[in-house]
Amino acid sequence: MRAEGVTDYIALPLLFIDGSIHASSWTTKQPGGFSDEQLSALRSLQSARWRGSSKSSACAAPPSMLLDTYVGNRAGERILGGQIRRGHTDTMHAAIWLSDLRGFTALSDRLPAETVVDILNQLFRLPGVGDPGAWRRGPEIHGRRAARGVSDRRICRRCQRRSASRVLEAARESRASVEALHYPIGDAVERFRFGVALHVGQILYGNIGGGNRLDFTCIGPAVNLAARLEKIAGRLSRTIVASAGFAGICAGGWTDLGEFPIAGFSKAERVYGLVDETPAA
Repeated sequence: MRAEGVTDYIALPLLFIDGSIHASSWTTKQPGGFSDEQLSALRSLQSARWRGSSKSSACAAPPSMLLDTYVGNRAGERILGGQIRRGHTDTMHAAIWLSDLRGFTALSDRLPAETVVDILNQLFRLPGVGDPGAWRRGPEIHGRRAARGVSDRRICRRCQRRSASRVLEAARESRASVEALHYPIGDAVERFRFGVALHVGQILYGNIGGGNRLDFTCIGPAVNLAARLEKIAGRLSRTIVASAGFAGICAGGWTDLGEFPIAGFSKAERVYGLVDETPAA
């Protein structure tokens, strides 16, 4: 229905290179409606879309690509879908990865900040570390944490095993990549070690924060347990450890490392390591 006083209107589709379709609408009270020149100018807007350029620029990338880069696929979809309010969270049964670079504090203390940043960039470029291809569509990564949905336990046990196997594959790939990295510093060569704890459980996933600052992250007892297991991995000089829950889903290739009290938890947790891994000296 045309608004009172409006003599002409036009609606134009706007197509973006990320596949999304939007629209713009224009009205005029000009007697006789839009002129031919005005219509031509408005129709030229149909070619408006996000374009790549020869120069790398954040403004040249589609919003979905920017969000995927910073918060992951699923979080990016939710933010674009308008789920940006504080407390907008979901629960998810997930495989949880929590990792830590060994000796990072000492490394940061004895090397220039620019060198430390370059080392981190090289580490995150390694297969399985910052680009865990074995996770396929990709995990949601938040700092040292990553979570990949493994489906509801009541629905598909096979889906859980498949997802957990991909996470373990990525952990093995990360271990090999980090062990192979040699970073020359003057006449010396820096080598690196890191630890990964793997667990499965329910997490709360979404917007948490206050005021005008929100963090899209995952929290919950399962995440806390993974953090504790990662510390145990360091004490045992292991690169990859897993909870009984994860080892039970992703069976095979594990050795029982014993039962350990977990700070903040009422029950001890049995911890598993990989059979093919020799603890570092």
